[in-house]
Amino acid sequence: MAVDRGMWRRCQRIVDALSIPTPFEPTRFVDALAHQRGRPVELVPMPGGASQCGALVATDQADYLFYATSTTRLHQEHILLHEVGHLLCGHVDDRSLAALPALLLPNLSTDLVRRVLGRSDYSAAQEQEAELVASMIAHRARRSPTSGTGPVTPEVADGLARLGSIFDTG
Repeated sequence: MAVDRGMWRRCQRIVDALSIPTPFEPTRFVDALAHQRGRPVELVPMPGGASQCGALVATDQADYLFYATSTTRLHQEHILLHEVGHLLCGHVDDRSLAALPALLLPNLSTDLVRRVLGRSDYSAAQEQEAELVASMIAHRARRSPTSGTGPVTPEVADGLARLGSIFDTG
């Protein structure tokens, strides 16, 4: 599925409105996002054998960003930014709670979780939109002339290049 120009512009407007701290650090970014939105956003690490992905769970009190800790720092950061993308794009509904048991209790069968709690998949377009927002945030955070982070590491440069190639609109 190719990114259409409307989605690209919509995602760019979302990212342009964000306060991205320099130097970039995910915890500081999420704190700034919570302050900007006037609503708590909590980071919830999922250690060990949990899936190497994330989840967004919105409640009446706060938004919770679950992320795998059994992966690289760069991957953890991207997982968080992807879930932030879902949050900022408004991809939140009551079904998001259904994904949580599969992430926290990976030994349960997916079919059992779906039968008990219902299906909670985002559409392909929503996944693409969240991924695009995540990549744009990462790009902006790493390109900031005042980021103070020094040269981009080969790992970060390679990851951003691969992500950027997915969404090339040229």
